[in-house]
Amino acid sequence: MTREFSGPATPAPSDVVARLRAMLPGLTPAEARIGRVLLSDTTAASALTVNELAECAASSTASVVRTARRLGFEGYPQLRLALAAQGGADHHGGVPVGADIADGDGIGVVLTKLAAFESEQLRATAELVDPVALEKVIDLIRAARRIDVYGIGASGLVAEDLTAKLNRVGLVARAYTEHDAAMVSASLLGPADLAIGVSHSGENLGTVAPLQSARSTGAGTVAITGAARSRLAVHGEHVLVTAGREFGFRSAAMASRAGQLLLVDAIFVGVAQTLPGARAALERTYAAVTTHPGRKES
Repeated sequence: MTREFSGPATPAPSDVVARLRAMLPGLTPAEARIGRVLLSDTTAASALTVNELAECAASSTASVVRTARRLGFEGYPQLRLALAAQGGADHHGGVPVGADIADGDGIGVVLTKLAAFESEQLRATAELVDPVALEKVIDLIRAARRIDVYGIGASGLVAEDLTAKLNRVGLVARAYTEHDAAMVSASLLGPADLAIGVSHSGENLGTVAPLQSARSTGAGTVAITGAARSRLAVHGEHVLVTAGREFGFRSAAMASRAGQLLLVDAIFVGVAQTLPGARAALERTYAAVTTHPGRKES
């Protein structure tokens, strides 16, 4: 089966810096060098000609054009205009989005910077994910006999959140957050089942290995990752790329969580909207957890 990527199939992005940061891990070496030049000083980079940018990035003009198109633009001139427009407006309450959290920052500044970064991850994820690819994943989830979701560490929390939501609408879903248990699960899957791997880096063996095993059994496979060229993506027939970049006090796992949880919520809503009996299941499960002896009805 041909792998489906949530690559840029949308109009030119409104937040080109957020999109570039999100896509940077999946770019080729030449494209990544161009991306780092653009991110180092957005305003200055917007003044560079295609030849100047290629020279600064030790790359070629063809690579510059490919990078612009990867970002969703027709060509480099459109990318330059977007960079120039965003360069002077990329601030939230006087705090630049690109500013790291420093040791001496007061908690109010920390809160402002975190809010800016979280907003950036949500916007970038929404632009990165192709709705067509997302719809196909939702269709697979609705039709699956059994859904196993693999994730380690912070990604394990996301896996548990997804399975809890799917269980609420009557689907058979379980999260596996430990390598051996995940491998046992994957070995028992078949063509009627679906395996989903969640890993921002896409290189965690505890997620990569069970997804690979699940694919070998004939099960459908989905990779949710921040790296479209990762090993996890290789074993996903369908790949949904999320945003999330690392900085300062926050690990990559923390930075990626906002985008992953946004995607989980979108999957859940898409399933609940179209799955027969989902609304009735939600009402029954809501009643099950909200009615008990001693609780007053509102």
